[in-house]
Amino acid sequence: MRHDQPDEALAAPRPRPHKAAQPGAASAPPGDKDRYLVLRAQDGDINAFEQLVERYQGRLFRTAYMIVRNRHDSEDIVQETLIQAWRSLHLVRDPGAFRGWLMRICANKATSMTRKRRRRATDPYDSESLETASALAETTSSSTADPARSSEVNAQIEALAGLLASVRPELRIVWVLREVDDMSYEEIAQSLNLTESTVRGRLARARSLVMRQMKEWT
Repeated sequence: MRHDQPDEALAAPRPRPHKAAQPGAASAPPGDKDRYLVLRAQDGDINAFEQLVERYQGRLFRTAYMIVRNRHDSEDIVQETLIQAWRSLHLVRDPGAFRGWLMRICANKATSMTRKRRRRATDPYDSESLETASALAETTSSSTADPARSSEVNAQIEALAGLLASVRPELRIVWVLREVDDMSYEEIAQSLNLTESTVRGRLARARSLVMRQMKEWT
């Protein structure tokens, strides 16, 4: 699977030195590292943006797949999300909030894709993409290869995707953004152009459906 890095056609500006010294990204806490990389990328440092891609492409794919449940559509969503992120990076005023900003782009594109798919027959279940999603999730969460852990995560993702298959898309996306990506109610509301009360209501219904399915499995 290929989650492309910034497209050469975007004609990215050439990197230039910062006006002020920045702390080393390697030793910075996760939030500070995002801030450091975003500032560098906003200054035209393509390598910094590529590091952001490496940090978040797995999370983006997992989120997209949980919503649209199709490998190729999910790959397209990730590709489009990263391209838009690069083009709009200068609009990010709070570099520390990059993750939420990036996930909102992905959520919007996944929602749009879901609407398009409603107009055509449902695609068959794509089990191969589960392995891809699991591998990417493991890559972004740990640099140490652990076959047993990878197998466990793959099984969890497969079970979760099966549970979510029975949940309506408008409820599914809210559940994924809250439970998988840990987005706030406000962030979800902004992403989906909903009120926070609507988000809470849909999340409650989605949780109820998921719990019901889990009880049926036990």
